[in-house]
Amino acid sequence: MNDYIVSVNSTLNPINSSKTIFIWLLILTFLTFIMILIGGLTRLTESGLSMVNWKPIMGTLPPLNKKSWIEVFNSYQKSPEFLIINKNMTINEFKYIFWWEWFHRFFARCIGIVFIMPMIIFILQNKLSKSLIRSLSVLFLFGLFQALVGWWMVKSGLNQDPYVSPYRLAFHLTNAIIILTILFWLTLNSLNKFTIKFFPKNNKETYIFFTIIFLVITIISGAFMAGSNAGQSFNTYPLMNDKLFPDDYFLNNNFFRNFFENTVAINFNHRWIATLSFIIIILLTAYLKFLKKIQNKNFEIFLIILFVCVQFLLGILTLLSNVKIYLASMHQINSMLLLGSLIYIYFSIKKEKEI
Repeated sequence: MNDYIVSVNSTLNPINSSKTIFIWLLILTFLTFIMILIGGLTRLTESGLSMVNWKPIMGTLPPLNKKSWIEVFNSYQKSPEFLIINKNMTINEFKYIFWWEWFHRFFARCIGIVFIMPMIIFILQNKLSKSLIRSLSVLFLFGLFQALVGWWMVKSGLNQDPYVSPYRLAFHLTNAIIILTILFWLTLNSLNKFTIKFFPKNNKETYIFFTIIFLVITIISGAFMAGSNAGQSFNTYPLMNDKLFPDDYFLNNNFFRNFFENTVAINFNHRWIATLSFIIIILLTAYLKFLKKIQNKNFEIFLIILFVCVQFLLGILTLLSNVKIYLASMHQINSMLLLGSLIYIYFSIKKEKEI
């Protein structure tokens, strides 16, 4: 009888309910969240092109003496960014941007170690179900892909044009969001006696699901703002050059590329996609609050309202301030908190349905 119960529980719970697994996944989720913060600051401080080589192993060590610093700085002096933009930069000024990018890469390596080493130990101890191992393997591939995309992104600014491609930057951020979402979902699932599937099963879940998707689209449009420095083109809200719809919206002759390469269109699109996202999320909270079938979700709804209001306010303040670094960073990282709050209530509602 006991063997039968164990067998049933194993079937119902492909994600191990061990608190150790939960803590491990929670730490990985938190580290990924911090990684996105660091990545955003690396972009905002314009430090991403300071390291012109990618050495996955040897690149872990920073310059440790004056000779090493001179060698690294000499390599940077041959890059387009130095020759075109920073030709008067001193070695001490270079150290500032170098440390940002080095720490960005170093922190990513640390996450890799925190992911791989415990995973190997848990597999050897037979603490991970086959389903969780499959999910973690997919996550590992996303992580490896993220590293490759990161270097692919940096390389776009090491050619003749000393600027990182906004397309590659947006792709890099999108992949980071996918990794964070998978990790957070696995963390929430890790203490369950059964696995909650991510995709919606009814209209209520579908509404929340597409709200999450729309928020991700809003965040990606923000990546194009950052990648093209479009946020510095108009520092008023809601008008742009005293007009609701700016004159140069269709400046690029290519209709499709105009939305992603014309800074006027990028700025306009992001501010109004974000405004629409704000309205949709507020309507979602009203829907959930007054839907009789949703109970005991006041705290989750409060978090969503708090984060979405703060996000909207930070977006406006970032524009008005001509994209001050601390406001832009808070704006980016709060978007991850807002995304997490939506995922959390989505999971919570799906879990009640399964019970």
